Amino acid sequence: SLINPTKEGVAANFPNGLPCVSDESMSEWMEYVYMQQPKPTIVKGVDVTLRVLDPNNNCYDGGTTTSNDYGSFKMLFAPEVPGEYYVYATFAGSDSYYGSSAVTAINVEEAPAPTAEPTPIPASAADLYFLPMSIGTIIAIIVVGLLLFLLLRKKLTNNTIYIPPLFLWVKPSLAYKKWTERALDESK
Repeated sequence: SLINPTKEGVAANFPNGLPCVSDESMSEWMEYVYMQQPKPTIVKGVDVTLRVLDPNNNCYDGGTTTSNDYGSFKMLFAPEVPGEYYVYATFAGSDSYYGSSAVTAINVEEAPAPTAEPTPIPASAADLYFLPMSIGTIIAIIVVGLLLFLLLRKKLTNNTIYIPPLFLWVKPSLAYKKWTERALDESK
């Protein structure tokens, strides 16, 4: 709440001036300002109409917005062309306040050109050739190693060598058959 409800106290408490509020918020607002009551939690401001004058002297309606409990207001608009714009704010008045108006100027610059998409980094020769070739070579070495391992194991079934990874069936030659029979007889 405010400490000094005199004219000087109000001026000290509101250095930018006492904000205008709507007629429906007036009673609670005045109790806050002059009777040291708590500040109302919901305060509706007044309607402010904005008009815009563009650099080509074209005037158009910016719309209507409502001020807040500080007397401030805002509204977004999309400028049509770059240059100096004048914004006119008008409060028509109410049962409690006379009307008022103000003007300000803003400068709008040309929008910067959009930034180009970054060029993707091309894949290196190592990524394109070396890595796949290395992986292929390693796989080939593993396959050859497995084939050699299976051939050295000499797993025989019905005179046929079975190599599971490649599903390859090989019929042994007659010389190989005789050699394996001799080798088996010698091991007994």
